Amino acid sequence: MKVNLKPFSPSGQIVAPPSKSVAHRLLICSALAKGKTEIKNVGSSADVIATCSCLNSLGAKVIFKGGNATVYGIERANNSPILNCNESGSTLRFLMPVACALGVNSTFTGSQKLLSRPSKVLTDELSRHGVTVDGWKFSGRLESGKFVIDASVSSQYVTGLLFALPLLNGDSQIVLQGEIVSKDYIEITLSALDKFSIKYEKSGNSIIIKGNQEFKSPKTLTVEGDWSGSAFPLALGAIGGKVSVLGLDENSKQGDKEILNVLKKFGAKVQIDGDCVTVTKGEMKAFCQDFENIPDLAPVCAVLSACAQGESIFTGIQRLKIKESDRVKTTLNMLKSAGVTAYEKDGKMIIVGSKIKGGIFDGANDHRIVMSSAVIASIASGESTILGSRAIDKSYPEFFRDYNLLGGKADVGI
Repeated sequence: MKVNLKPFSPSGQIVAPPSKSVAHRLLICSALAKGKTEIKNVGSSADVIATCSCLNSLGAKVIFKGGNATVYGIERANNSPILNCNESGSTLRFLMPVACALGVNSTFTGSQKLLSRPSKVLTDELSRHGVTVDGWKFSGRLESGKFVIDASVSSQYVTGLLFALPLLNGDSQIVLQGEIVSKDYIEITLSALDKFSIKYEKSGNSIIIKGNQEFKSPKTLTVEGDWSGSAFPLALGAIGGKVSVLGLDENSKQGDKEILNVLKKFGAKVQIDGDCVTVTKGEMKAFCQDFENIPDLAPVCAVLSACAQGESIFTGIQRLKIKESDRVKTTLNMLKSAGVTAYEKDGKMIIVGSKIKGGIFDGANDHRIVMSSAVIASIASGESTILGSRAIDKSYPEFFRDYNLLGGKADVGI
């Protein structure tokens, strides 16, 4: 699918999309709990749907209706489930340990790109604890013990174990080695475990989890608004107008609320009134930013820097190369399509602000590249086209609807 866009001055108010990071976690905890759990505002992103499908394959019953989900916990796990994770890295890495803890002979499938992303750190540790790993097939029951994880690649390995280890017969310890990336995502997981009465203890670089625990459903939950997805409409306000996003929690554990500080560095005016964040165009200054712990914000922040006066420098970009696309390459290609001078040098991304022109943008089958391209198209001197725009379904299916609600001129084609 392609979308044609014209420049405009963004103005108005929208509601934040649901946080898929939070939704994944609450859905999995609900599936591991006994009985029925109602989860409001789970949304309809492709990644969340993939998690629900896999939970159903494991033996849970997840029913969608009107953006909400009703989850009936697993009473008896299916013995040989096939779990299609589609393109969701969270689904894959979260549920591998869970399936192994349930002792089922599971087979994981998904897109070629997903299955090429690194997971060896996790699968090696599973194989050291009683699981037979044959490609993407897992058999045997996970055994408790000491799990040593290199946390410098992905926090998702840790989250998967945090879901699985309370189900085991004995106590376990997760030891985190290396510099822990995306620490805030681990905190989101621990917050979900708190809601389901799972006990753990943090001590230095390790987390101790008691075995033989039960996930206890709080019966009703609501998924909070997503700072990652909201970064795009907020950026629209910062470069071209005034945009308000409702449903955001300033005290959220989501690391991507860091977008507020980036917007302030950029010179935008940021106002918070309860759960409403309003961003208004300001000075548009070049800035430096480390993206080690907020990699999902890099593409849209690159758009901000392209609109600024001067040279912006992005560090901590290595993990961008193992996302849905190589986001260093695809972000630079997006900027170059808009006539912006941008390049990688010595492990940094350098972006020189300039006049933005319309162009043809390749979405690279990456939702964040598509949405970033739409943001930069809003301030371009001419019309633009984004190819492969259907990729937004992964996290924010309503993006172009909201874009147009803010005054945008996005003509979504086939």
